[in-house]
Amino acid sequence: MNAWRPLLSIVLLVAVACPTSGCLVMGRRQIDQPIDDNAVAAVTRGMSREQVTDLLGAPHEIIFSNREHDPLREHAYVYEFTRQKATALFFGVVNFGNLDSKRDRVVVFFDEDGRVASLGASLHGHESSYGFPFGD
Repeated sequence: MNAWRPLLSIVLLVAVACPTSGCLVMGRRQIDQPIDDNAVAAVTRGMSREQVTDLLGAPHEIIFSNREHDPLREHAYVYEFTRQKATALFFGVVNFGNLDSKRDRVVVFFDEDGRVASLGASLHGHESSYGFPFGD
């Protein structure tokens, strides 16, 4: 029986250590290109579509009007950028994770003449952060 004691101790140590050992994984994902807040600030009322695309680049989405006589008139350009940061803890069969996703979104509205009428912007893509999987 004493010959098995070292082997039994090793097996017991591994059995106790496996569930308590863990792994931390951190990752980051970026969708599209960041939107330059200085370029957004430079967009002013009355600018043409070409001037807007020169400043901000090609839009992520174009929203068309739904008018009876002019169904394909461009009404708005949408620009988006998303950044996600993830943290995960792995403990044997029990796992915990956290994903923080923030985005920038800019919508430029055009009038009947194709000139900027207004602009709405929410620039929070840079605020995504790694976080502990428990709590807020």
